[in-house]
Amino acid sequence: MKKIILFTNMSSIQKHWSNALKSSWITMSIENFSTLTAFLDTETTPIIILFDEMSISSIHEALIKLKEYNFVTILLFNVLPEVHHASSLLGEGIKGYENSFLGKENLLKMIEKVENGHNWFFSDLTHYIINKYIKNKTSDEPSFMSLLTEKEKDIAIMITAGLSNKEIAQAEKIALSTVKGHIHHIFEKAGVTDRLSLALKFK
Repeated sequence: MKKIILFTNMSSIQKHWSNALKSSWITMSIENFSTLTAFLDTETTPIIILFDEMSISSIHEALIKLKEYNFVTILLFNVLPEVHHASSLLGEGIKGYENSFLGKENLLKMIEKVENGHNWFFSDLTHYIINKYIKNKTSDEPSFMSLLTEKEKDIAIMITAGLSNKEIAQAEKIALSTVKGHIHHIFEKAGVTDRLSLALKFK
């Protein structure tokens, strides 16, 4: 069974994470940042850290320090995740950002996604990133757009505008299953596996 580090000095968060992961992971709880880095100094194998942002005085300094450990994957959590603050941390190497009390099912999905090389951010941050890139994109289309049908192009633009599958189905007057089929083909042609990665193609 794999091991994961729970970094928090909040007992309620530690308990929530432990209960959610107990059947899938061996968890190790650490409350102090110097204890965390001392432990990492003895490790070389891949480690995922669930990192409670509220348990550290300077999150930017902590993330800079953790970049020294290239075998570590950081998933950042906050009881009240805030979009603009979170967006300022994206360049610090984090692979995910969520509410500290994210439900068990989504927490496990988050870890699985990150293990497979993807990112996972709370929905408001995802929409913020998408809208930011769409607003600032040039008139040049990403190269993959030439591979899409006209319908797929329309849906790709709607995806990057932050529309849900249901909203796309309503706008295009097509079945939800048809939307999902189009999105599968769009992702395949664009070489991505999620909405955020598609939006980043428009950067």
